[in-house]
Amino acid sequence: MNKLMIGLLTLFVAFGCKKEEPTVDPEIQIAEFIAEEGLNLTTTASGLRYEFQEEGEGDLPISNSILSLTYTEKLADGTFISQRSTPTEAYITSQTPGLEEGLRLMRKGSKGTIIVPPELAYGDRAVGSIPANSYLIYEVEILDMSNRIQDDIDEYIAANNLMATEASKGLFYVLSEPGGSDKPNIDSTIDINYVGRLTDGDIFDQSGTDPASFPLANLIRGWQIGIPLMGRGGVGQFIIPPQLGYGAEGRPGIPGNAVLIFDIELIDF
Repeated sequence: MNKLMIGLLTLFVAFGCKKEEPTVDPEIQIAEFIAEEGLNLTTTASGLRYEFQEEGEGDLPISNSILSLTYTEKLADGTFISQRSTPTEAYITSQTPGLEEGLRLMRKGSKGTIIVPPELAYGDRAVGSIPANSYLIYEVEILDMSNRIQDDIDEYIAANNLMATEASKGLFYVLSEPGGSDKPNIDSTIDINYVGRLTDGDIFDQSGTDPASFPLANLIRGWQIGIPLMGRGGVGQFIIPPQLGYGAEGRPGIPGNAVLIFDIELIDF
C-alpha cells in the first residue's frame, strides 16, 4: 500500500439495552456546573469560555508548537472522559476547534479551565462515551512549549531561498505554477506526479513513470489542505508539519515528528 494512504481507525462501541432516560438540557447542565464551581469565565466571539488560574509567561503558541501538558477532560455532569496526570505532548492543530482556540490562549506555566461548546467540539454527533450536543470541560496546565517543528520549517525555507506562504493548520507551500481556475475538493480523485522527501533530502516516496491516482479523502491531512490550493496543471512544493503528516510515531522510513517536503504536479482530478 502506498505510504500516502491513511489507515482507518475503527471505533467499536458496545450498545446495551437500557430504559430511555429524560434528556437533560445541555445549556441548563453547563450553567449549573459553572455556578457550582464559582467560575469567573471569559467568553470569546466563538462561544468558547475559559478562566485561567495561572496566566503563565512567555509567548503564545503558534500553529506548529508542541505543548507539554497535563489535563482532565469531562462532561458537565462530572463524567470523566480522559485524563493525563503525567506530562504528555500535544499538537495544537490536532485538537477540536474549541480546544485548539483555548490552547492558543495559554502560555508556558499557565493553568486554567476551558469550556468547549458542542458546536466547537463534536456537535450533534455522539463520539465514543461523549453524547451528542455535549459541552466538554478541560482542566489544563501547560508545563512547557517547543517550537522545534517551526524552527525546522524556517531553516528549510531559508536554506532553499523559498518564498513560502503559510496556509491553515501550520502548512507552508510554494506554487511555481498555480494551474487552472478549477480546483479539487475533498471528494476529488487526483492524478499527480510527486516526490516526498525529508528536510535532509532523503526521498521516502514518489510516483512512478505514470501519474499516481488517489481519492483525496484517503490521504494525509497536509495533502487535503494543500492540494485544493492548486488548479489543474499546478506545480508546487508543500512543507507539511508532522501533525498534518505522520505525527509523533512516524512510519517506516519517516521518523517521528518529521517535517515532510512534497514536490507535486497536479495532472488532473
